[in-house]
Amino acid sequence: MAVARLTLRGAGLAALGCGLLAFGVTQQQREFVLPGAFLVLLPLIALVGVSWGVRRRSGRRLVGTPRVAAGEPVIVELHLARPGVGLGTVHLVEDTVPASMGAGPAFLRATGWGRVRLGLRYRLTPPLRGRYQLGPLRWSNSDPLGLARAITTVPETTALTVTPRVQALAAADHTSGVGPSGDVAAVRTGLIGPDDALIRDYRAGDDVRRIHWPSTARTGTMMVRREERAWDPSALLLLDNRTGAHPGTGTESGFEWAVSAAASIGTHLLSSGFAVELVDAGGTRLQAPSEQAVRASTLLEYLTDVGLHPGEGFEAAVRAEGRRAPAPLLIAILGRIDERDAGLLELAGRERRSCWALLTEPDLDPQARRRLDLAGWRVVPDAMTLGLAAAWGGCDSGALR
Repeated sequence: MAVARLTLRGAGLAALGCGLLAFGVTQQQREFVLPGAFLVLLPLIALVGVSWGVRRRSGRRLVGTPRVAAGEPVIVELHLARPGVGLGTVHLVEDTVPASMGAGPAFLRATGWGRVRLGLRYRLTPPLRGRYQLGPLRWSNSDPLGLARAITTVPETTALTVTPRVQALAAADHTSGVGPSGDVAAVRTGLIGPDDALIRDYRAGDDVRRIHWPSTARTGTMMVRREERAWDPSALLLLDNRTGAHPGTGTESGFEWAVSAAASIGTHLLSSGFAVELVDAGGTRLQAPSEQAVRASTLLEYLTDVGLHPGEGFEAAVRAEGRRAPAPLLIAILGRIDERDAGLLELAGRERRSCWALLTEPDLDPQARRRLDLAGWRVVPDAMTLGLAAAWGGCDSGALR
């Protein structure tokens, strides 16, 4: 869409010229006619100049990557062109961005006669996950005196997907012991031969009758025979998305931290070879496809759109989980919980090897804490303040239990 019109200055100048022209003609004052005519023609000439070729202008927007994590920058390029002959003007280019990303960028450029080609770029840093639209683009140009302006609006928009922030997590020994046997899949494979694939490090409490003396002598470390049961590398993430559990909104809210934690832990487990599923407080369940790269992408896509749920408890999540064989590892990322919630979590954690709870809120109900402790949960209170990396390490060591 293209529009050309006089500015307030140009319209005022033309009105003044019409007044002088009318006065000179009616009062037969010839000395006012020429200046009046000049003041009328000058804005009209400026209007013709800025309108020249305005309908043939084109613009397009290129985004460096259509998907970016929250807090990471993305480069946006604008390519504008005016083919054919044109007069020299001053161009103002403005792009529209979501309000959460701040004021839209504006560029001021002066061009000479002839064709115009402008290549502009700016940088965006989306602070919050979600799906956004960039555009429309507004391209206006005016004459050097600012008497007329032509505006071209490029209505096309560009989609930008902002996924949750993903933090790198250290490899942890606890993730290898969550299968039915509770043993590591392969221990010291560089030191032990193929015949010793069922040998692992000695742990406190192991039956001394399981000590494998040849491997102990060969490695210099006490080794025992593993229980010969299959390792099941699967985990379930429980995301607490209840509205009442997470006060506040925006980038610093507990819910956004919980979503980022779910994305970070989920992608970390996927890269470690786990099959990861996710269920929220409303019972909505995400089961990732078989290909690992697609699984991580699917998880991030789902967490990009997940929102708060009006429910008050975890009944729907427990019902959704109860219809399937339980994964050995359950990781709950929680907001504010009470004793009733702890009872539902205790029910969800039955028949599992490990259950961990990361809470965004600092104040945990003592009865809820006691109930989770008795059920064998590893609890990290106020994980949001502690930081995800430290909370993850706390689950590993059990020191914060």
